[in-house]
Amino acid sequence: MEKIRLGVEMEFKGLRIYLFQLFVVLFLLPFSYLFIMLLSGKGKLTTSQIAFLLTGYMVVTLISAFINMLSLRVVNTKEPQVLELYSTFSITFPQIILSQSLTYVILTLPIVLLTFIYVSLSLKQVNILLLAFGIIFSILVLLLLSISLGLIMNNLFLANGVLQILSVILIIFSPAYFDANTLNRTIQILLLLNPVTHILNILRSPLAISANFDILWSYGILFVLSVALILFILRRVRQTYILEKIF
Repeated sequence: MEKIRLGVEMEFKGLRIYLFQLFVVLFLLPFSYLFIMLLSGKGKLTTSQIAFLLTGYMVVTLISAFINMLSLRVVNTKEPQVLELYSTFSITFPQIILSQSLTYVILTLPIVLLTFIYVSLSLKQVNILLLAFGIIFSILVLLLLSISLGLIMNNLFLANGVLQILSVILIIFSPAYFDANTLNRTIQILLLLNPVTHILNILRSPLAISANFDILWSYGILFVLSVALILFILRRVRQTYILEKIF
């Protein structure tokens, strides 16, 4: 635990040079989508509609932070000079990845907590336990996806562009800010290919917001995806070694 704490402290200190990027990733990008939808409502949104948008906002924030930032940090960590730096702290590669993951969970925690508190207090029909579990499970799935993407890519400059495009695709082609029930059946089926759609489903079902898709299927699909990602991460992590530092 001490090494993980040290890793988290190093991450926070290193983020001081990325303050503007953090502002864009954690606030400007996610909130711009939400702001447009709030304007389109012309101030006549119901509490349920606001809760719908806030869950989308929370997921978009997680995607933006994890894929745009965490995945890039994983790619950067695999650089030989970075691994050599970490070798001076006698920390293992899995501990580094865990430290980086905890750092970005902490950064997104205020948005997650505010959303959870608002929907829990404002809506009458809320399954709080199922909502809490859904949030934790969603964070885990997105973390596994982000780490896997970081482990797949080796070129930091290429990853910077590809991951930004991928995060936008995951956001746009998901019902984060629109009701998929208003679309035709073919598009609804295509949206189900996006794991973010299932994440939104397990977050909105406890709020009595129907997606016309059984929540058990969403949990099942995300569970299978999580197991596959865990197996992939374990295999790739074993192939990455911290360089030995000779004093």
